[in-house]
This record gives sequence, structure tokens and C-alpha cells, in this order.
Amino acid sequence: MKLAGHFSAQCRREYRFKNNKPHPWSKDVSSFIVYPEAANQTIYSPRLEENDIGNYSCILRNETHAIKHEIELRLQDKLDNPMPTFRPKDLMVSVGESARFYCEAFVGNLYLPDATNEIVWSQMFDDHPHNVSDSMQVNVTREEGQIIGSYLSIPNIQAHHYGRYRCQIVSGNSAQKLNLSVLLSPVQVTAITDTQLSVLVYVMATLLLVLVVLFAWICRTVQQRTSSKKDNRCSAQFIANNEHENV
Repeated sequence: MKLAGHFSAQCRREYRFKNNKPHPWSKDVSSFIVYPEAANQTIYSPRLEENDIGNYSCILRNETHAIKHEIELRLQDKLDNPMPTFRPKDLMVSVGESARFYCEAFVGNLYLPDATNEIVWSQMFDDHPHNVSDSMQVNVTREEGQIIGSYLSIPNIQAHHYGRYRCQIVSGNSAQKLNLSVLLSPVQVTAITDTQLSVLVYVMATLLLVLVVLFAWICRTVQQRTSSKKDNRCSAQFIANNEHENV
């Protein structure tokens, strides 16, 4: 089976795999090649074939870290419903900070003149969608409009922003809607264990004991110095009185 058209996937490094087989691929593995005009290592196929079906992965790597992104390629004669190409990721953000979500789906070409694609972000309360307050939504397209995506940005997180959000994508006149969910949560406070609590109490008790001993030593030193000064004054006065009587 052969389908007209093209498909591409982006990767910013040279580590590309299809079903765990590294690029470059032979014809019996995949017809994808590196797009000659792409500076970011885009792989490209001008005409999809049945052996192109599979899982493609891109690995971005440096000296210390590696990030892997995977995408599944399936072929079908007609696209009835949107197919997700990027699912939004859950976030944990503190009050006052900013948050941004992104969702994306392949919707294909629209062959009806009155058909349109729609993508909308909503905040969910009891499974009912509501407008997201104090936010901004920016929709984007690529691959000649066959892939649509949307950014949801919340610049100043407040308590009422926490909860579940939904990215809903509708392709043309399809009755089937694609719903992608994501959760925004506050930063969790790590609970202290019994062992950590015992160590903390021991350290605080030790510090308190040191402070008590230090305070007692300071008081004793000051008292000794004060007593010494009084004795010196008394001795000086006695000597002065004796000299005065002798005269």
C-alpha cells in the first residue's frame, strides 16, 4: 500500500532510530531520509510506504544528559479523527510563578470548504469546562496546516489556577473530539520522617545546652571581674587611709 503525500519529524541532533534501528535506514526498514534543507536534523519522506510504519525516536544528548522523544507513525487511507502528536505534561508550580502547557495533533487536510479545525483550552471543574482566567492561548500550525497546536500561558499562578486542564481538538466536521488532559499542582512540601525529627530534636537540644553553658560561663566571668575590681578599690582606700594617719 502506498499513500501520496509526505511526513516529517524534527530532531535537533543526529541520534535517530526506527524500531531501535539507527539511522540511516535501508529501504526495507524506512524510506525516511534527512531533509536536505533542515538545520535541525528533520527526517523526511516524500511518499509514505507500508514499511514506514513504526516507532521513531529522537535522542538529544550532551556530556551529562540525554532526552528522548518518541512518535508512532501509522498509515490510513482517511483521517477520521485527530491524532495526538504531543501530549501536555503535568506541572508543579508555586504561587506567583508562571506556567505554560502545549498540546498538538495531526488533523490532515480539510477537503470540505466549510470545514475548520478548532483547538481550545479549558479549566475543568466537576468534568465541566470553564474559561481559564488570567491566561493567554496561542494557536500554531505546521506542515501546511496538517498539524495544529496550542500554547496555554498563565503568567501569575494563583490558588484558583490549580487543578485539571483540557486541550480539546476538533478536526473539520468530525463528531469525535480529541481531549488531552493535564494537571497543574502546587509544589509539595516534603514531610519530615521520624528519624529526621529525632535528629532535629537532638541537634536543637545540644545547641540549647551549649548556649546555657556559654551563658553561665559569661556570667561567672563578669562576676569575677566585678568582684576583683571591688577588692582593688577597697585595698587602695585602706592604703590611702593608712598613709593619711601616718602623716
